This record gives sequence, C-alpha cells and structure tokens, in this order.
Amino acid sequence: MAKNICLTRIENLLSKSSIKGTKQEEIVGFIKDAMAEKKLSSLDEINVDKISKEVSEQIKLQKKINKRNALENEIKVRKYTEYVLREFPDDPQEGLISIMVGSNARVAASRASVSVQQNATVNQLIAGFNTKLRLAKVDQFFDKGLEGIDEIETQRRTVNTIAELSAQKTAIEENAGLKPPITETNPTIIKIAEIMEEYSEMVRQKLNDRGANIPRIWGYIVKQSHDPYTVRDAAKVLGLKLNEIEVDANLTVKQDINYARNYKAWKDFVSQKLDADRTFANTDNVDEFLQQVYSTLVGNKYQLSEGIASAYGSRAKDVAKGSAPKRILHFKSSNDWFDYNQKFGAGNLKESFFSGLQTAGRNIGMLDTLGTKPKENFLRILETVHKRQTDSGKESTTTKVYRPFDKYMKIIDGSIYTVEGFGLAKYSAIARSIQSMAKLGGATISAMADVGIYGSELNYQGRSYLGGMFEALGSLFKIKNTKQKKEIAEMLGFISDNTIYDMSARNQVGDNLSKGWTRTQRTFFKYNLLSWWTNTLKEGSMLGLANYFAKQKNLEFGKLNFKLQNLFKLYDVDATKWDIIRKTAMEQADDGKEFINIGLLDQMSDADVKKIRGTDNLTQRQIRIEKEKFKTSVSGILLDRSIYAVIEPDARVKGFMTQGALAGTGPGEAIRFFGQFKAFPISIVMKVLGRDMDYFKGRNVGDTGRGIRGLSALIVTSGLLGYLSMTIKDFLRGKGRRDPTKFKTIMAAFLQGGGLGIYGDVLFKETRDAGSVLAGLAGPIPLTVVDVGLAFKYALTGEGGKTAKAAHRAVSSSIPFLNLFYVKQAFDYMIGYQIMETVNPGGLRRVEQRMKREYNQEFLFTKPSTQFKGF
Repeated sequence: MAKNICLTRIENLLSKSSIKGTKQEEIVGFIKDAMAEKKLSSLDEINVDKISKEVSEQIKLQKKINKRNALENEIKVRKYTEYVLREFPDDPQEGLISIMVGSNARVAASRASVSVQQNATVNQLIAGFNTKLRLAKVDQFFDKGLEGIDEIETQRRTVNTIAELSAQKTAIEENAGLKPPITETNPTIIKIAEIMEEYSEMVRQKLNDRGANIPRIWGYIVKQSHDPYTVRDAAKVLGLKLNEIEVDANLTVKQDINYARNYKAWKDFVSQKLDADRTFANTDNVDEFLQQVYSTLVGNKYQLSEGIASAYGSRAKDVAKGSAPKRILHFKSSNDWFDYNQKFGAGNLKESFFSGLQTAGRNIGMLDTLGTKPKENFLRILETVHKRQTDSGKESTTTKVYRPFDKYMKIIDGSIYTVEGFGLAKYSAIARSIQSMAKLGGATISAMADVGIYGSELNYQGRSYLGGMFEALGSLFKIKNTKQKKEIAEMLGFISDNTIYDMSARNQVGDNLSKGWTRTQRTFFKYNLLSWWTNTLKEGSMLGLANYFAKQKNLEFGKLNFKLQNLFKLYDVDATKWDIIRKTAMEQADDGKEFINIGLLDQMSDADVKKIRGTDNLTQRQIRIEKEKFKTSVSGILLDRSIYAVIEPDARVKGFMTQGALAGTGPGEAIRFFGQFKAFPISIVMKVLGRDMDYFKGRNVGDTGRGIRGLSALIVTSGLLGYLSMTIKDFLRGKGRRDPTKFKTIMAAFLQGGGLGIYGDVLFKETRDAGSVLAGLAGPIPLTVVDVGLAFKYALTGEGGKTAKAAHRAVSSSIPFLNLFYVKQAFDYMIGYQIMETVNPGGLRRVEQRMKREYNQEFLFTKPSTQFKGF
C-alpha cells in the first residue's frame, strides 16, 4: 500500500521531537485509525489540532484502562490463590482444576468455574435476545422471509438497516449534523434491525466494561461470522476450478498448492469487498495481513476466548503494541459484508448472530473469572500456590509445571477447537459424523437410563430419588410445557439443543463440521428423537429445580435442608445471596406453580449488589458487572445441574477425553476416534459416580451412609432401566424378552444402563473374535476397518462366503439413517434378512439358536430363518 505523504511528514516531525519510541508509534497508529474511520485521504482535510487532541485522549484512556485491568487482574489472582489454599489444602491441583472446569469436591465454590460461567453467559445472551424478539412479536420472522419477500432478501435488507441505524447513532454521538436516513420501509424489518443493533451495542458495552475498549462497529455481533470449511474451499464455493488458479510460488512454502489456490480465490473475492483504508490502516504489507487472516479463519482461531486480546475489535492491549495491525476485515458496505457472509459466513443471519453471541459470551465468562489475561493470570495463581505451599513447609502436591492444566485451558479458551491439519481434521470429522448417523438410530431408547440418573441427581439436591424419576417421566409424557413455562425455562438459561449445540456431544466430544454436515446431523438427531428426549428432560430438570428453589423461599439459608445448603455452597451462594434470590426472583406460572425467574434479578437494587460484594465503594460500572455476574451465576447452577440430571460431557470431561490434542494432528484424531460414543459412559463415571464417591471422603457426619445409599440406588435402577431399554429394543426387532435370570442378560442390562448400550451388540455378537471385540471397544471406525480388512483378506484367499459376510457387515453398519429404530426393523423384513442369509447361509438360524441358548429368548412372531432363504 502506498505510504500517505502527510503521515510520512508527521513521522519525520515526530522523529525530530522529544517524543520517542513507543509513543511515536501510538500517535501515528491512532491518527491512521482516525483518518480511516472518517474516510479521509490526507491530514489537510481535517482539523489536525482536533485529531491530535482526540488521539491524546485515546492514549490516556487506554493507559487508564490498562492500569485498571492490571489492578483487577491482581485482585483475581490473589482471590483464587487464597481460594485454592483454603478449600483444597491437601489437593491444590484439584483446586486449580476446579477454577477452570469445576470439581465434584463438596467445598465452597467448587462448581463456580470458568466453564459454568461461560455456558451460562452464552445462554443468557441468547435467551435475552430471544425475549426481545418475542416481546416485539417479530421472533417468527427473524430467520424467515416475510410475506412477499424471500428469506435472503429479508436478511439483506435487515443487514442494510442495521448499518443505517449504526450510522445514525454515530452521527448523533459526533454531533455530525444531518442524520443519515433509514431507507427501509417495512416495519418488521426495521424492528428486527433495531433489536439486533441495540443488542450488539449492549454486548460491546459489556466487553468494554470488562476492559476491552472496543469502538463502535456496526453489526458488531453478526460480523464475527466465518465458516472455516467454506473459507478453506473458497475456489469451490466461488465456482472456480482449482487447477486454473495461478499463484505466486512464495505462497506454497508452508502449505500445499491447493491451500495457496484457495487463498488466492478467497483474497481476490474479499479484496473487492473490503474498505482498504480502514482494514489496512496500520499495515504496509497487505498480502501478509490477508494471509494471516486466512490462516486464522481456516484454523478456526477467530473464536478464541483469551481475554481482551482476542475480543473482536479490542484496542485494550499493551500500549507498546497499540499500533500493531488489528486483524479485522472492514467491508465497504453492508451489502458487501452480506455478500461475503453468504459465501463464507457461519450460516444465515440468525446462525451468524448466534455464533457471534457464543463467541462474545464465552469471552465475557472468561473475563469475569480469570480476568483480561486469563492464561497469564492462571499461571501466576499456579506459581503462587506452589510457592506458598513450599514456603509453609508442606510437600507440594502440585508443581509449577503447567502441562496437567493445559488440556482444561484449551477447553475454556476454545483453542481445542482450532485445527492444525485441515484436510485430516475435515475428513476425520465427516467419518465420525457418518458413524454417528449410522450407529445411533436407537440412542433414544438406550437413553432410558437417563431416568435413573435424573432421579439420583434430584436425590443429591435434597429431593426424592423416586420423585425425581417420576418428574422425568412426567416431563416426557407431558410432551411439552405451556408457553409461559417455556419462556420461564428460557430465562433460566435453557436453550434447545440443536439451536446452538451439537447433539452428538451426548455420546462423543463434538467435531467442527461444515454447515452442510451440521444440518444433516441435526436432522438425524431430530428423526431419532434424541433432540426431543434430551431437550424435554433438560427443560424439565431446570424447571423442576427452579420450582424446588421457589418452594424454599420462606426459609432462611440456615433452615434449608442439608443437601440444598451444600448444593448452594458449591456455586458460592451464601445466606446473603439466597436472601436476594428468594425476595427478588420468584414468579408464578399460569398453573399456579412458582419458579425462580432469572430475568427478575435485573431488578435487584444497587444496595443488594453492594451486600454481595461486601463493600459500599463500588462504581456504576462495577455494579453493572456484579449484577450481571450474579444473574449469570444463578443461571449457571440450573444449567450445570441439568447436565448432571441429563448426562452430557462438561468441560472437564472434554478436557480429559481430548487431552488437549488438536484436531488435524495424529494424536488428536486418534483420541477422537477412540473416544467416539464414549463421552456418555465417561461422563457417568466422572460426574455421577465422581459426585457420589465424594461422600466417602467424610466431609460431614453421615456422608458415608449417603454415599452407599446413593450408589446402591443408582446401580439398581441402572440395571433395571437397562433391562427395560433392552426389552423395548428387542420388541421393536420382533423379539421376546430376555430371561432375566441368565448371567449374560444381567451383564447386558448393566452395560445398557451404564451407558455402554451402543457396544452391547459388539460385546455379545455372534462370531466376533477377540480382535474384533477389541476393535469395537476402540471405536466404531476401527471396527469397520477390521471388517473391511477381513473382506479383503478373505477375497485374496478365495473365501467368497466370508468375504461377502464381512463386506455386508461393514457396509450395512455404516449407512446413515438406516439404524433409526423405526426404520431398521422394516428394512430387515423387507430386504435385510434376505441379504444376510444370502451372504451368510444359515446365519439367521444360528442367531435364533444363540438367542435361545444364551438369553432363553425367541422371536415373537415368525422365525426369520423359516421365512427368508436368501436370493
């Protein structure tokens, strides 16, 4: 980019002045930004004195913010250091882990972790936005076309209106005189645009309150939207032929030729859309800048939650780095951004907006807990804990070594979802997605064990085990709650899975998938009813807990039952906080039941906030932050307990299962293949059993008895529900019940109830050798690989029957949607049994004999062996 002559003159003058080093860079950097934002080509067009004053004020403000951030970071470091040494004196490593991803230890604030705060913040942001749409009666139009206007055109006009509204507000703030007009005439589009722009501004202010210093950017939230898959396949997305794209040789030094060609296609497209003056204001090497942006997007690194350094548009970095290029793409117009988003965004306008809310929410959760420099602050806490232990003469059970904690930090800062080798990560994720859609057709029936786990969680909260099971069944039989209850649930923080979550995460740690594969997978989990099952139970558990809290509203903290007091302590809720909750946040539903309504905590007084902090010396900014943190933390209790009641992997389980290994690396893909379908049983072990095993540490009188009763009830109900689940699945396959007195039946029931139902067929299947069983335990893809390998082996040795059998097994078990519980049986009777008998003559008869021998079980109707003889 050509150097501006006026800027060169300014730089020369500064070099001869008493202003040295960093400060010169700051002044020039801020002037470049100011010129770009005001669309000026030379300093002659502006009042230099005015700009210089503004620059000076910006530098002073930034220094003030940096000092404030440093002070607040120091407070957080000291607070968490004392917390670990006080609550985990014998196991500080567990205390350090609890800060990031929570612990089952029944000590104060052990579940008030970064991850819980992040999840609650994201859900509260989305819930608040949905509420605004609903109150304005435009929620049904948000992501759909209006009457007479198609979906794409509706979204484009909404985006243009957002830009015009932002321009109006900027003009008002700068006293620019005449306001730019709003050209849109459709009132619904205007209303949606107003809500989106106001909400974007609210989120930007939340980040600024926490030290980010982000200037006004139109469409702040929605513009944080990129799809790494479409960016990496830019040529295909743009309808270009890869082999016809010519690239410079220097682009292929570190990447393959196709990477370079896709980069060239993306760069040529986006360069036409960008406001070059603003985007490249602080860089002299445009191509290097865009290469770094492209690498960030392809590696999915733009969604990191690393404090203010990763906040989109943030100026609040070290002053010495104030003039460093900010990797932000500024578009010429809203139409140019929309064109880009259509090709390379995370989805339609709704999906892009929610994606931006997720990124912002995770960062706010991180800022509220570990501060503006989270990793640096955690390392300081780690080192201080180690030093304090050593100085006090204790043998440190933790060390200054960061490695054991890295896997958890990668979960909360989002770096675990970045990609190293794009091709390997992409096709591995697709392979796992195919296996999910081929193997999880009966997952909803296997999830019958959820009812027992649900009951055990309610018992842990201080309610009845059986009452919890009946509550779960009541939620399922009710089909859906009233509109008002659903609104209350949303305000609690409940957001339906498949809206922003990957449903497959119940059984595996989710992959980053392209938009197409994500939508296909969402459709599958809708058709196999797992979305309905999980959403219904989670919504029921949150409403049930909110109702349980409401029933205790007349009791002071000290008079609550023992288990509920313990539950509150896990989330750092004390007598003061409970008093505020019970007097402020109660609402009666249309059926007369009372619930906590998190939204009502917005009405808490400044005096209440000061009581929570234990000080009267709070600024309005601090009061806003504390109020938001308290509201989110209460929502976090309900959200966190909902994924104990309806088991899902939390951040700790994800850290354990990935071990910090990134997608696209050899270790990362190996561990993801091995971990497929194991997230559910591992979550049961780490969360449910881990929760109840903590009783055996004897922290309180009677804990051992509580632990024995809890585990015993869980084991018995899991076995019974596992047997029920098996019986239902067998019935759908046309089989009678298995003899409950047979050892293999009992083992299968406990495996099913313990979350290993997916592996039941592998572990007990006919003619499986030890190698196949081990491959099955390693994961579905290794098992399929074994079957394919056997097919080739038998083909080479001329064993046609065995070849056909192995090939049939590999293919039939890898067809997406075929395993849906209401499709599989129809397929088998129409053609499946015929194929099976063709490739494996006598196989059906052997299956029937084995069923009789091992389970004393028979087909309910005609035996398949008498009806199907092969083709």
